[in-house]
Amino acid sequence: MLSRGLSVLRCFRPGEPELQLSEIARRADMPKATAHRIIAELVDEGMLERGERGLRLGVALFALGTRVPRQLKLRRLALPFAEQLHRVTRGNVFVFISDASGPDAALVDAVRRVHGGGAEHGAEDEARASVLAATRIFHAFAPGAPPAGPLPGGPAAREAGRVRDQGFAAVRSTAGAVGIAAPVLTASSTAAAALAVTGPQGRLQAVEAVSHLRAACAAVSRALQRSPDMAPVP
Repeated sequence: MLSRGLSVLRCFRPGEPELQLSEIARRADMPKATAHRIIAELVDEGMLERGERGLRLGVALFALGTRVPRQLKLRRLALPFAEQLHRVTRGNVFVFISDASGPDAALVDAVRRVHGGGAEHGAEDEARASVLAATRIFHAFAPGAPPAGPLPGGPAAREAGRVRDQGFAAVRSTAGAVGIAAPVLTASSTAAAALAVTGPQGRLQAVEAVSHLRAACAAVSRALQRSPDMAPVP
């Protein structure tokens, strides 16, 4: 039952705040009746909540995540650099670690601009761009990934090689948001974390932002390498 409950929670992907019961059942590969029963228990425990268009992750799950020691230590080390990045780039800045279930990005903290009324959609679009850019970093700098340089293979392998070679990933959304992420590296050159900076296309100075971002990541990397307990979970 525990593994089935976890499979339901893992159905939620970055940029998908709510899911319908039928989609959860499909992704978790279980009958709708089983998914309905497990979801009801998760709702009772506060791990899931019922939203306007489906189910969403609950506050109790968030509260549990905030107690993770690795996340707390990373936040303490990285947040001053994230705040400095926010000041020099005037963009939104995000701190990510990799999801334990795979190389997807899990948000630790953010330093955001103050958006005026009606700007919620732009803020959400920038947040999605940051997740996509950070996820590319975790795929490219995962444990066991090949060294930097061009690689044969399909588009995903070539993209990972390009990201490793240039040291950052950039994403431009159809709505005009730009997200740029860079790795916080361990001594073995795997990504323990990632920082991302985002902004509207035309407002974020990408070349300057990359320079500041990579300098911040290098500084956090040095701090993390003095903390061996912050190595990525294999």
